[in-house]
Amino acid sequence: MNKRTKTILIGSALLATVGSAYAFGGHGNCNRQAGPMQAVLQLNNLTTEQRDQLYNLRNTQRASMRAQKDAMSDNRYALRAAMRNGADAETIKKLAEAQGAAVTAMIIHRAEMKKKVDAILTEEQRKQLANITDTNFGPPRGGPRGW
Repeated sequence: MNKRTKTILIGSALLATVGSAYAFGGHGNCNRQAGPMQAVLQLNNLTTEQRDQLYNLRNTQRASMRAQKDAMSDNRYALRAAMRNGADAETIKKLAEAQGAAVTAMIIHRAEMKKKVDAILTEEQRKQLANITDTNFGPPRGGPRGW
């Protein structure tokens, strides 16, 4: 095989691989990576005012959601490390209670966020959103996700 043929074959294989990955949303996507706010923005009948309100809501909530997620992650690692290192029951209990409180805070935050989003959307848009989230945000590995 000559050099030109090899180059064409390699280029075609690379293009096919990249194209397939892009078409299927990359590694592990299945439309679950974006989260519920991205599903809201998929609604094609949002007014400009609604879209602006949703972007503002998302941007104002992003920092607190990220902080809560980071706190949950840090506590989860601390809990795992404590269990791996043979910590006493009291230490593990405190870390587990902190993790429970963090999960509770996140659930409450998501519920409040959903109420705010619902207040922006019309009844028809809320029905469309329910169809989008039922289709694209089914339970991923590790349990249910979404609002």
